Amino acid sequence: MSGSASQKLSFQAMIFTIALFSLYVVAASFTNSAAIFTDLLATSFDLTALTTCWLVLRLASRANPGRYAYGLGKLENLAEMMIAVLQSALVIIASSRAVALVLHPQPVEGAGPGLAVAALAVIGNAYFNRKALRLARETKSPVLEAQARVHLVSTIGSLSVFIGTLIASTFHTISWIAYLDPLASFIVISFMVYNIWAMLSNSVGSLLDQAIGEAGQLRILRVLTKHFNDFDELGDIRTRQLGGKMMVELHLGFENDWSVEQARQAVWRITKAVKKEFTDAGDEVDVAVVLLPAGPSDGAETAYA
Repeated sequence: MSGSASQKLSFQAMIFTIALFSLYVVAASFTNSAAIFTDLLATSFDLTALTTCWLVLRLASRANPGRYAYGLGKLENLAEMMIAVLQSALVIIASSRAVALVLHPQPVEGAGPGLAVAALAVIGNAYFNRKALRLARETKSPVLEAQARVHLVSTIGSLSVFIGTLIASTFHTISWIAYLDPLASFIVISFMVYNIWAMLSNSVGSLLDQAIGEAGQLRILRVLTKHFNDFDELGDIRTRQLGGKMMVELHLGFENDWSVEQARQAVWRITKAVKKEFTDAGDEVDVAVVLLPAGPSDGAETAYA
């Protein structure tokens, strides 16, 4: 149900952004405002990002669990990285336009339609940001987190464009007011740069199988301490993040005189306790226990999940 809700939200946001982009194209043709032009480019990025989000969520929901046993978590991170690369190109284009107007300032003209579209962008993106943020917390999806961030940046950016363009067009007879237009453009660009950094840092870490954070490590150690009598030897503790899911692999040894049933019961208790610790914190985790050999290691280990 959460997957269906995620797809539905991404689809609605995509349709809204398509309509918003069309309105921005019309509004930008009536004005010489660099801020409106920058917001047009930012909206084109939003459209690409939201379309990618929707396609990734749709593909992930239809993935063959036999072929993709661990899901398509990394596909979400790859999509996030591609979105960041695209936005980098738009930042260069918007920056060149804003710098040109700083060097040769012009009074803003014909900004009425752009102001109306910017106001619509603020309201719409604020609404979708709130919904995406709530759903991202429920599903722990990097795609929805990226989508919520896109809407947040667009809300703040469009609000800056609206305020700056409104002042610049109202008091256009004052010479220095002309600099407010490229200034509003640079504010939008700065948020775009922040978005690029946040996406790249998140996606690269996940693609490199980054270990879970210290809070998660402490949860594991807390469980192992409570179940100290359920195992005889502790080997490696390996963790990684896979999309919105966390993976934990525990290498444990048991008493030589234990039966298979005793070992299985101990594994069940430890696995259940680790999952409960993460679930209570609102995280999703898969736990696997690897059985250490009783004698000298010959490279063979048995895994229980």
